[in-house]
Amino acid sequence: MAEVDEALHLVVPATPEHVGRLRRAVRRWLRSVLGDEDEDAVDNLTLAASEALENAAEHAYAGHDEIGTMTLSARRDDTADRAVVITVSDTGRWRAPADSTGYRGRGLALIEELTDAHDVQPGPTGTTVTFRHAG
Repeated sequence: MAEVDEALHLVVPATPEHVGRLRRAVRRWLRSVLGDEDEDAVDNLTLAASEALENAAEHAYAGHDEIGTMTLSARRDDTADRAVVITVSDTGRWRAPADSTGYRGRGLALIEELTDAHDVQPGPTGTTVTFRHAG
C-alpha cells in the first residue's frame, strides 16, 4: 500500500445532509491512509468524526436564522508516530453537554472512547474538536 500524505479539508453548510457526505469522505481518506489492515481504526475514527459533525450540525447554529458552516480536516501528523489527526470545527455557539446522559448527549464520551487522544476547544468564534489515532 502506498502511503498517502495528502490532507483532507472540506467546508460545507452545517446540515444533517452534509454530515453523511463528510462521513463518507473521511472514511475514504482513512482507508487510503490506513489501508485494509486497520479497519477497526477506520471505523472508530469515522464514527468519532460523525459524532463531532452531528454536534456541529445540530447544536452550533441552533437559534440562528442562517445556516453556518462546518469544517472537516484530516491529516497525518509530522511527528515520528505519523498519527492521523482529524479536526471538526464550526463558527457557531458552544452548547455544553446536559447533566443527564439519557438517550442523547453521548457524542463527546464516544469520541473519547474511540480515539487515542481528543481535545474540545469551545470559544466565542466557534468550537473545534480535534482527535488523533497513533500511526
